[in-house]
Amino acid sequence: MYDTPMSSESVLEQLDSALLALRRFASPELARPRISHEGTDIELSTVLVVDAIDRSTQVEVSVREVAESLQVAPSTASRLVERAVGAGMVASETSERDPRRRVLHLTRDGRRLQRAARRHRTQRLAAATADWSRADLAQLADLLDRFARTVHQHRPPAPLRED
Repeated sequence: MYDTPMSSESVLEQLDSALLALRRFASPELARPRISHEGTDIELSTVLVVDAIDRSTQVEVSVREVAESLQVAPSTASRLVERAVGAGMVASETSERDPRRRVLHLTRDGRRLQRAARRHRTQRLAAATADWSRADLAQLADLLDRFARTVHQHRPPAPLRED
């Protein structure tokens, strides 16, 4: 890939630049915190909540799992979930296991939003990597997955005060 050896610092600087560029690639909507879905304006935070619920491996998803997935304070996750409920993308019901607990699931509209958002993201990725070999794309996916797991394990501790 490179003919000259790079110092550890320059490699980390290159990685930092790439990650900043990826943030802009992954979130072009950040300049516009609402997106249009089936003729309705949806807050980008609602898409994130829908994605967190969809990706959860828990039998019953709560605000706590959403907070952990989004790496935000529970009070922030609670507000985001309420917006998603208000938008009709998420339903909140009493847990069958513990009546003191609220569980979240996607509504039919929420599932459609999730499919549309995922399709949009994968189409953007397909366009960006159209000239990549399948092996390079698989290697990138494996390395990014490994990196994401490592970053998740080494998260800084949550702030002491809630926002």
